[in-house]
Amino acid sequence: MSYPMASVGIFSTPLVWVLLLVHLLIAVFALGAVTHHWWLLCRRRVPRPVLARYAKWMAISYPLALVAGVLIYPSYNVLVRKPPIGVLEATSRWAVGLFEIKEHLGTLALVMLPWLVLSARAYDRLSRLERINYIIATWVFTIFVYYAFISGGLVTAIESF
Repeated sequence: MSYPMASVGIFSTPLVWVLLLVHLLIAVFALGAVTHHWWLLCRRRVPRPVLARYAKWMAISYPLALVAGVLIYPSYNVLVRKPPIGVLEATSRWAVGLFEIKEHLGTLALVMLPWLVLSARAYDRLSRLERINYIIATWVFTIFVYYAFISGGLVTAIESF
């Protein structure tokens, strides 16, 4: 059964592959910023300007990766996930579940981001309890970003083969 291009939209063009590549590159950059930020916090002696710099890169790259993902989402939803064109829901429901969890954790991470950036800028003035909360929140944020990266890559790999 053939479907007209108008029903699929612009995202059935090669533009989706360019957006997917841009999404991947920005996500790798965000992953690096998050990892370096967490590594700095693990070192105990944290120079505030360096910590704030990585927090700034997190604040830039993570929302950009999210926006690129939002631009790809209609293509994923129509061409990959939902019938009659997409088959992921019928063949790999577990992958759809992973992707749904990824969306929810990604939203929670986005909500956490402003607080993390503001706390990184004021790290020297935080009390001991506030620093502990900041370290725990950074750890949770890092886990969310890693989960989003791994599950997104897994769903893309399933869709590609």
